[in-house]
Amino acid sequence: MVFDKCKGDDCPIFSYTSGTTGDSKGVKLSHKNILSSAYTIIPYSHLTIEESCISYLPYPHSFEQVLTFYGIVIGSKIGYYSGDPGKITEDCALLRPALFPSVPRLFNRIYTTIKGKLEAQKGCTGWIARHALDAKLFYARRDGTATHSCYDKLVFKKISGLLGGQVRYMITGSAPIDS
Repeated sequence: MVFDKCKGDDCPIFSYTSGTTGDSKGVKLSHKNILSSAYTIIPYSHLTIEESCISYLPYPHSFEQVLTFYGIVIGSKIGYYSGDPGKITEDCALLRPALFPSVPRLFNRIYTTIKGKLEAQKGCTGWIARHALDAKLFYARRDGTATHSCYDKLVFKKISGLLGGQVRYMITGSAPIDS
C-alpha cells in the first residue's frame, strides 16, 4: 500500500468550537495550522524528554490537539488523565507533570480557590499567607519571576503538591484569561 505524503494545507482534523461567543461550529484545521501552533509553544517552555504534560482536555478541543502535537514534536511524555475530572489532582500526583495546560475558566477557578483559602487564614499564618501571595504577584507582574525561595517552601509547597509538585509551566490557549 502506498500512502500520499500529506501537504501543509491538508486538513486531517475537524475541531468544534465550544460556542462561547456564539453557536458551536466545525473548524477545519490543517497540518500547517496545528504544527505552527505547536511550534509557538517551544520558545516559552523548555521541557525535557524526562518531563511530562497532562492531557485531560477533550481531544476535539483545538488547544488539546496542539498540545498533543507539541508533545510529539519535542519528544516529551504525555500522560492521559483517568477520565474523571474530579480526580485531576490524583492524576497529577501520579504523573507529576511539568506542563499543566488548561482553559481560562479552570485557571480562574483554581486562582479564586487558592486566594480564598489563603485569605481565610487567621493570625500570623494568615498574615504570612497574604504577604506571600502579594509578593508572588508583585514579582510575577514586575519581571515574570515565578519562584520565591522563602514563600515557595513556607506557603506554596502544599498548593504545588496538588498538581504533582513539578509544574513549571501553566499555559492556556483558548479564550481570554483574567489578569
